[in-house]
Amino acid sequence: MTPQRLAKYVASMHGDHIRRTIGVVMELSQSNVVAYLLGRREISSERVLIQVLADGVSSVVIKVLDADGGEPVGTDMRTPGQLKRGVPDTRMRAGRCLVLKQPREFLTVGTRWRVDTDRIWLERDALMALAPLMPANTLPQVMWEDRENRILAISPAPAEYKNLQTLLLAGKTLRWPVTAAARWLAHMHRTTARTATPATFAECRLFRQQRITPYLQYPQTAHPSVARHLEALGNFLLSDPVCLIHGGYSPENILIAADAVDDRGIFIVDFEVVFRGQPLFDIVTLISHLLLNGFYFAPQWRPFMLLADEAWHAYQQAASPPLLATNQAWGGTLLGGLLLARVDGQSPMGFLTDETKQQAVRQCALELLQSGGSLDDAMDTVGERLGA
Repeated sequence: MTPQRLAKYVASMHGDHIRRTIGVVMELSQSNVVAYLLGRREISSERVLIQVLADGVSSVVIKVLDADGGEPVGTDMRTPGQLKRGVPDTRMRAGRCLVLKQPREFLTVGTRWRVDTDRIWLERDALMALAPLMPANTLPQVMWEDRENRILAISPAPAEYKNLQTLLLAGKTLRWPVTAAARWLAHMHRTTARTATPATFAECRLFRQQRITPYLQYPQTAHPSVARHLEALGNFLLSDPVCLIHGGYSPENILIAADAVDDRGIFIVDFEVVFRGQPLFDIVTLISHLLLNGFYFAPQWRPFMLLADEAWHAYQQAASPPLLATNQAWGGTLLGGLLLARVDGQSPMGFLTDETKQQAVRQCALELLQSGGSLDDAMDTVGERLGA
């Protein structure tokens, strides 16, 4: 029995939930993407440019520029007689660009980490739900999907946009993209808190697989002294669904225009962890990553602490009061949990490889988990530890 027939048989007998475990029929790669797109008639010819944006961690992401696609450039100079005879239009084409994304079932990290591949449809649903709610041109548009192979085609970010995390690692501590990203996030939280969303976003399975288990449960073995705090934190994050959260709102998923100075110059990607949950998770995720950059650059940590402060201030200014209601009780614990996750969880921060700096993050995270308190108090504690 072929893989295709096997998948159809299992789906018909046991439902799509079991089909998730079988995997995909074809694994997308740089070597087969042109043939794949030609077979689907999604590109005009083999005259394409290919750029692998991500390959191996959680998904294969390939950007394709179809040089012969898109609308013709210039005026059609064919005569009525030529049009009647079917003379082809030989004008140059503007080109057409798309991004293909296919999730991996097993994430390639140091430990075995499996996530259901139907998360790609969660991303599709999130992009379609958010498109009419968010500022134009700040997130990808869904172009088409291949359900059999679990491939999603989306629009790319503008070519000149840069990855915010790449800029941070280059020592560029730009204020405007951080505050713009915080305001964008507050807008998403505020809007979806009062908007009905599909029931699929309330299902916690994928959030558990991608955040609760690897971030909060995995470190408990190495740190039994804070296991109960991590367990309680996980329970909090799965309680009281307030609004849609991005689930991975880090600088790695924020692209910015090189010459922009306001909120219109950002582009947010990677919506495969979207969940209707606690908004505090997203803003603390962003802040924790900014602080991790501070640990990386220590003793030159102050510009990153200032960015974290700016992000928190901008978010509070743009968020509605219900979105901030849990800060006093959970802000500090959540910051501690997310910092610990990036050194001792299943997805450690790739750039933070120095053992001394890892230990500094670890000690600070454990202190925050035990002391709790608000995010404001926790950020003060981080500043004190970095400055010691």
